[in-house]
Amino acid sequence: MKLINARQVWTEAQHESNASISAVAIDQAESAPVKTGGRIGKRDAKFPALGSEKGEEAASFSVPGQRISISETRRAAVGRSTARAAHLATIGKVLRAIDTLPFQEQQFGHYLYHPCMTLAHVLNAEKLVWSCVDFSALTEAKEAKVHCLVTMALQSYKVEAHGGAQWGPARIAEGMHKLYGMHLEPKVWDRDWKEAWNFLRAAIEEVDIRVQQPVWQIIHAEKEDCAA
Repeated sequence: MKLINARQVWTEAQHESNASISAVAIDQAESAPVKTGGRIGKRDAKFPALGSEKGEEAASFSVPGQRISISETRRAAVGRSTARAAHLATIGKVLRAIDTLPFQEQQFGHYLYHPCMTLAHVLNAEKLVWSCVDFSALTEAKEAKVHCLVTMALQSYKVEAHGGAQWGPARIAEGMHKLYGMHLEPKVWDRDWKEAWNFLRAAIEEVDIRVQQPVWQIIHAEKEDCAA
């Protein structure tokens, strides 16, 4: 894995997990070429990592009971196999680092950087950001709209985090109308909404920097080890 920055590492680490590695092993075992010429029985192959997620019954699979040599299973040269092991070790460190974050901060990071964003990521990210700001001085009606602006601010920030441009008033107004049926007038954006928007964006950026810290620590430690 190339250790470019915390955002890139967070995303790439999500492509590998105990469950996905087990799933590949299961698939390879079930589709392995079977030698003919004799009676071959079936054996139960157990995958504890998968069973811990889906129940004990899901951790056992029937595969051909045959002996295979190392030469039949090796798919890469020794050097590449070593690199693969180092790659998985780094991913393990990154995943453990992410797990040290409070739950909602993990979910916030997944909202921004997980390749398969879920509704749970969205809801927890919104809740976390709202807990970091105080708009109690606003009228009830305006506070309700600002609460909905959190969703737009998160979406806009996510676009920025992946190299895009921050949303403008027209795009924000369009999103508010489509998602919440609320009307924001872009013509009075600077007067009515710009200050609240900038406040939300600053809060999101602050949380983003905080949740990246454990991943950055892994990146710096790995680079120091390579340089040593």
